Formats: sequence, structure tokens, C-alpha cells
Amino acid sequence: MKKSVLHIAPENTAGVPYNVMKMQNQHGMHSRLLTFYKIPFDFPEDVCLNFSIPRSKAAMIWREFKQANLQGKVAKKQFDPWSYLPYFEPKNAAEKAYMKLRENRNKPKFLKGLDEINADSFDIIHFDGGIDFFSDSKLAKAFKMKGKKIVNCYFGDDLRTRGIVRDMDELSNLNLTFEYDHTLRHPDINFLFFPFENSGLNFINEDVYNSSFKENIRVIHSPTQRIVKGTPEIIAAVEEAKKIRKFEFVLIEDTPRDELLKIKQTCHIAIDQIGNRGGTGYGINSLENLSLGIPSITDMNCGMDTWLPENPFIIANKETLAEKLIELIDNEEYRLKKRNDSRTWVNKYHSYDSVFSKLNEYYLNAGII
Repeated sequence: MKKSVLHIAPENTAGVPYNVMKMQNQHGMHSRLLTFYKIPFDFPEDVCLNFSIPRSKAAMIWREFKQANLQGKVAKKQFDPWSYLPYFEPKNAAEKAYMKLRENRNKPKFLKGLDEINADSFDIIHFDGGIDFFSDSKLAKAFKMKGKKIVNCYFGDDLRTRGIVRDMDELSNLNLTFEYDHTLRHPDINFLFFPFENSGLNFINEDVYNSSFKENIRVIHSPTQRIVKGTPEIIAAVEEAKKIRKFEFVLIEDTPRDELLKIKQTCHIAIDQIGNRGGTGYGINSLENLSLGIPSITDMNCGMDTWLPENPFIIANKETLAEKLIELIDNEEYRLKKRNDSRTWVNKYHSYDSVFSKLNEYYLNAGII
């Protein structure tokens, strides 16, 4: 009998928790997702409690300040920035009080959500983000006492800036991550390619791609946050390349996904990130580009460019981006090879079948199923 899985997550980060749930359901493993906050992008949700969260400019500045403060601490103490693992704790008494106030305010709605989803009926509890709703991890402790298997699954900056929650780490039967650098930070964590369903994305027809390329080369960059993606450096490199080759730079921001995908289908080359501020190299945005057959340039750090199996990306930094861009424009054979390799690679490593198989292997090894 297949086990059932409940995912509990602060938010549907980049749509990944939802995709994991969807993947498990498609493979006959009953799975649900309960999220606290609705993210400001049009990703689907299962059950979202829609708690309020500050997303004002001031709130974003405060979060950036905390990240910068941690980075300063790492640099001052000369920690290795790619292997340092911080432990989560409130930064001061005011933050601790705010967290408790928020917890008490949302507690009735959260408990009601757990009851409505029949949380006790699930065999495996995924704490996506590796964090409990309660600051003392009492929900995870209660599930553990009931014989549930606890899985901590980490995303994005979970182990870079927020850090690990000691209680949750001790309770966990299995630790998972979709971020390569997390494997350098945590001594007992397992890497997964995040599941990505691209059946709804049609590979750009060869004739359409080639004919439109000859008429007007379009290079797209679609950041969610300019600083994180290195957009200023990208713009500077694009301007350098434009002095040598003629092309159109398409900078798209704050655009609904369906509209963005239509724009992508008119483009020939994509630039994801420069500067190593947005994770280890790529995300959903790049997988969309690769699935469409758009050669994609990105920056990778901490050795991921050499580790990544059959790496389909064009690797560049701010010093080499203009050069790499011109090379892609000039070298038709290279460009078309990257096109042809891209979707094949996504299907091989990020398909639901591939990721589900690997996740089940981890479950089995941890005695979860």
C-alpha cells in the first residue's frame, strides 16, 4: 500500500512544492499541500491559508538588510560562503516577540486548516522549508510521537540566510534539497532535481526559430528581482555586445506567466542570471527556456557548472557575458546544438518520472516506505 504525504510549507516557493505534490499524486501516492502565504506570482495552490505578510518596500529592505548582515558576519569570521551553515534564531527580542505575535494571531486558522485537511490521516509529513508553523516545532514533535515520518525539504535561501532549525533537524527522518550548494552545507542531505512538467510547452519550430532569427535576433532576460539576478551587470554586458552585433534585448518584469511564455516563444537566446546571487545557477525560468528550445546563458557557483550532469547551459560571468552572447549569435552550429540538447536534458533530469523514482529511492533508504 502506497503511503500518503502531507506537505506543510510557508509558501509555494517557485511552484516547486505544488509540483512535488502533483508528481506524487500522478504516481498514485496521495499527496496534499498546505501553505501559509500566497506568493505574488500566479502559481497554483492546493490549500492556502492566505495569512497576511508584509511585502511592502520597507519589508523587502528589512529582509535584504538581514541577508547583508549575515553575509557580513560570514565574511568577517572568514567562513567559507558555500559551506557555512547558519542556525536559525530570532535576531533580537523585538523579532522574537513579533514572531510569537504572528503565531498566536494565525494559530486558530492554521489548526482549522489542519483539521479540514485531516492531517492525522497522512503517513509522511514534508515540512517544506524545514520549518514548523510553531516556533518550538511542537507540531512536528506531535506528528513524530504519532509515528509519522518527518521529511525536511529545503529551497532557495533556506540554508543560506535563514539557517537550519535545530529541533526540526533532530526530528527529521530524511533531509531533501533542490539546491546544489545545500549539499555542501548540510552533512546529511539528499539532492533532488525539482520536478518540472513541460508537456504544455511546445518546442519552438526549427523553421520559425531560424527564419525569425535572421530577421530580428531577440535576447530575453526576465528577472523576478533585478539585484538577485544581476540585471544591472547583464544590461551593461548587453550594451557592450550591441556595439558589435545587432539584436533586440527583451527585458520582461512583473508579467503574468502565460503572457511571459508567449513572449519567450518569440525569442532566440535567454540570459538567466549573473553574479551568483540567485542560487546556484538556474530555476523554473531556465527550465521553461530550455523546454522551448531557447539556448540559455547563466552564471553558476561553487562548482555546480562542472558537477551538473550533461550541463546544457552556456556558462558566463559579468566579464565574459558579452563574449558568450556574441558567440551564440555568430555560431549557428553551436546555437542549434544547444537548442536540440536543451529539452532532452530537461526531460531526462527534471521529468516527474525521473524525480519520483529518485525520491522513492531516498524514501526506501530512509525506511520511510
